[in-house]
Amino acid sequence: MNKHSYSERLMVKCAKLYYEENLNQAQISESLQISKSTVSRIISAAREEGIVKIIIENPSKDDYIEIEKKLEKKFGLLEVIIVDSSNDVNETKRNLGKATADYLKRVIRDGQIIGVTMGTTLREVAQFIRNDKRNRVTFIPMLGGVGETAIDIHSNQIVIEMARKFNADYKLLHAPSIIDDLERKEIFIQDKSIQNFYELFNKMDIGVIGIGDPLLNTSTLLESGYYTINDLKRLKDEGAVADISLLFIDKDGNGDKFDFNKRVIGISLNQIKKIPLPIGIGGPIDKKDAILATLKGKYIKVLIVDFETSKALLDEEFSIN
Repeated sequence: MNKHSYSERLMVKCAKLYYEENLNQAQISESLQISKSTVSRIISAAREEGIVKIIIENPSKDDYIEIEKKLEKKFGLLEVIIVDSSNDVNETKRNLGKATADYLKRVIRDGQIIGVTMGTTLREVAQFIRNDKRNRVTFIPMLGGVGETAIDIHSNQIVIEMARKFNADYKLLHAPSIIDDLERKEIFIQDKSIQNFYELFNKMDIGVIGIGDPLLNTSTLLESGYYTINDLKRLKDEGAVADISLLFIDKDGNGDKFDFNKRVIGISLNQIKKIPLPIGIGGPIDKKDAILATLKGKYIKVLIVDFETSKALLDEEFSIN
């Protein structure tokens, strides 16, 4: 005798209608002349009694999902998405860009404000967005977008491309990303239009954040024209291992000691931590330490990463404080 008040025949009949004939609960309710709530309870009982057994097959036969779950638990993340690694760095970046595009298509909701940083990986995102419907969201840059070179990796340009592909709205921050003179910066950001834009940082729902390593020769910092080799040597001496939105952090995720951060016109590290859904995009393996520092600083809640780097992160000693 089962512990439920339903007969085995009824549970089998109800389960077959639901799982094999694909009837919904309202249709089963009408067919068996019982309430929808009773149908729901019968289906649950059939699973508990072992009449219904659900087996999930992974067609790709990879262990990505297992590693994703382990990383989510290890770093206290909402979700980890792993993509294929490649010997071609640009191919890895394209894989990360596609996964980011797919994730955004899944999570964005009308009325949201979506902030975007800069970089060669985020530049790849827009090409993988195929969208015909109107999205009532607004994309904004998380820092100024005027630089000397490589305009396509700056935040304003990436925002324009993403908004165009999503058929969405956008606002631009008409300001340089970096100002050398701090007094001049303070005067600049007192402009009413800049102040109005700064208020948007506190209203952001999603942040799309490229994780950079300022010590790599291929770093976005050099490609953008914002920093020189000597600047990067100084940052190395000061202990910088990562940059997010052109803000530097050390191996423990702290950024207070870096004077360079005061020069940036854009969102602050503290504001990044307050974004409801900050998404970090990082890879390939050379950026492992940068990604780890970002995780230690608790700047992101979702991580999109390549397979090789994900395995390295799994091997790192780490505890959630």
